[in-house]
Amino acid sequence: MALCTRLMAESSSPPAQNPPLSWILNRMVDKQEALAHELNAYQFLEEIDLELLGKDNSPRSHTHVVVKILPNSHALILTDAPGDEKARRAAAEAEVKQARRGIETVYSFRKAVPRFHVVLLDREDWHGEPAYHLAFAGKPNEPFRTPLEKLLNHVHGQMHVSARDYSILEAHALLAEPVNVAWFFVRFEHLDFSYAAERIPLGYVPKTVAFRYWVRIPFASRHERQRIHVVDYRLTKPRESPSRP
Repeated sequence: MALCTRLMAESSSPPAQNPPLSWILNRMVDKQEALAHELNAYQFLEEIDLELLGKDNSPRSHTHVVVKILPNSHALILTDAPGDEKARRAAAEAEVKQARRGIETVYSFRKAVPRFHVVLLDREDWHGEPAYHLAFAGKPNEPFRTPLEKLLNHVHGQMHVSARDYSILEAHALLAEPVNVAWFFVRFEHLDFSYAAERIPLGYVPKTVAFRYWVRIPFASRHERQRIHVVDYRLTKPRESPSRP
């Protein structure tokens, strides 16, 4: 809470001219980490829609799961689905785990930001919020240790960041070219991602996270589209008070 309060104070009166890009990015990262901490005191619902797609992008199957996220990220699956209890639970937990990775990706910018070339395009209005419009492109030759880092090297996109408190308001990203991972046994043919926030008393929080990917593995492929809609934010426990010396 102390970190969040400090950031709000620092950014309540932004400079008349655009600040340096590094200044914007540092505060964006700090803000996302503070927000992730603050959300530990909230509960909310994640409505998850998962579609298996054909080669023409048409849906072949659809699964809907509703999950209640309790304080400190404890998840409670609310949806009933056909099948025996054990199989149903395993399938739902797998989908929830994948969805949570999508949400958590939004908060992992501290390590990700240095992997991109970032450009400040403009300062403009985003649904009534003054915002910095940024473009980013992965560095193709950046060293990587994980498949995710290799993918990030080839992702391009744009985002809007609040000029008031440096929250991420909206982001869209796309894999610029197919990428082989896992010793060439797995090939990502397509990957796109989008994120949009909404304002609650706490600040700007996730509203929708959506992504589609098409990955090839030996003798098979998997093509999916997933959309996570986050609703019903409720503060369930007091926020931590700033520590005093």
